[in-house]
Amino acid sequence: MPRRPAQRSPDIAAAIRALPLEELQAIVTSAVDRHTDIERHVRLAAASLGGDPSEIRVAVDRALRSRRFLDYRASIEWARSAQPVLDELRSLTDRRPSNDLVLLLQRAAGHVVKAIEHADDSSGAMGSVAREILELHARACDARVADPRKLAAWMVRFSCDEQDFFELDPVRYASALGENGLASYRKAIEARTDGDRVFAVRWARERLAVLEGDTGKIIELLGGELSSPHHFLKVCEAMAELDRDQQRLEWALRGIAETRGWQVAGLYGHACAVYERRGEAADVLRLRRAQHEQTPSVASYLLLQKAAARLDAWGIERDSARRALLETDRGTFIDALLHDGDSDAAWEAARADAAWDPSTDQRLRLAQARERERPEQALDAYALVINDHLSQTGRAAYARAIAVLKLARRAAEAAGETERFQAQLAELRERNRRRPTFVAMLEKAALG
Repeated sequence: MPRRPAQRSPDIAAAIRALPLEELQAIVTSAVDRHTDIERHVRLAAASLGGDPSEIRVAVDRALRSRRFLDYRASIEWARSAQPVLDELRSLTDRRPSNDLVLLLQRAAGHVVKAIEHADDSSGAMGSVAREILELHARACDARVADPRKLAAWMVRFSCDEQDFFELDPVRYASALGENGLASYRKAIEARTDGDRVFAVRWARERLAVLEGDTGKIIELLGGELSSPHHFLKVCEAMAELDRDQQRLEWALRGIAETRGWQVAGLYGHACAVYERRGEAADVLRLRRAQHEQTPSVASYLLLQKAAARLDAWGIERDSARRALLETDRGTFIDALLHDGDSDAAWEAARADAAWDPSTDQRLRLAQARERERPEQALDAYALVINDHLSQTGRAAYARAIAVLKLARRAAEAAGETERFQAQLAELRERNRRRPTFVAMLEKAALG
């Protein structure tokens, strides 16, 4: 995403206000001679104040049109150079929305999507420019300055024919389209014979069903055969958008009962959201308990913990919730204990199964948690983490190992075992003497 200019400090703003007009004019004139961005800003601002749309249109064409391939760096620079034009379009949208401005924003959006087609926009910078232009377009249309039927025709053409990066939501544009524009939009979408093939057409039909509040069509288009959590989620999202809590709840509960998979968590979320809005905390707890029992994870554990805390019932729920994690995966169980700050229980759980092999990150979290109570035990754990990092080569792995060595030194000092740490450090240096880069980095760290 292009970097925005830094916000001016109050001191600079005050200094600018205090300068005489003649001196400010001289400073701006000098800056225009040295910086093309400032020149562009000045020309656009002057054109805007003078009501000259031709100058702004020329600037849009120059800044946003591109006929050459833009590589990764060039696409970022292109997005940065577009900012003055975006700033002026934003200002016009806020101050003076008009049909001419709507058409200009449509022209700008067309330039950008064509440029993206011939660019490496993996940074997302150009896409951000396009999204901002489309948001400005929607805001300008909110003033109801656009011809509804022409707006509808452009929306269909832009979404379904000119590009496949961005969608224009008829729900968002409902006010601007009005009854006549929506009728034209609906007619054009329904006339398309490529609805099953083109995502934008199918999506537009789904959004029209939501706009119309047609439950049957919503289920037909969004739910399909209702064979997976995803189908039920789409229906629930539509019901949430329509503020139909009871139907949202019913479809969420049905999806929970009839489907399986990781997306069921989203259905629990929809059902609990309805119960929470109704103030039915006991039902939230019941569902979160069922979710955790069905698919135990740290996420479901934390959701159950939150629901139980509202009823002051975590003391009742905690042991069974932890047991469900332990029976599923020891690492997940330990992560939950660490989240709760129960470092003693986490340490004992890690030691209880000699066959359990934690990840490097989990071993590090255990060591850091243990350091507060038993730094001498953390010292041994840190040594294992260091060995894990040094099983790889390269400066990044060495840097990670040295960062953990600094933690180990702190633990050794807290435990009164500095000599032991120095012995471990000497042994580590000897064992890795054939890694000159690591040895050099170790010396620079000055660990002893």
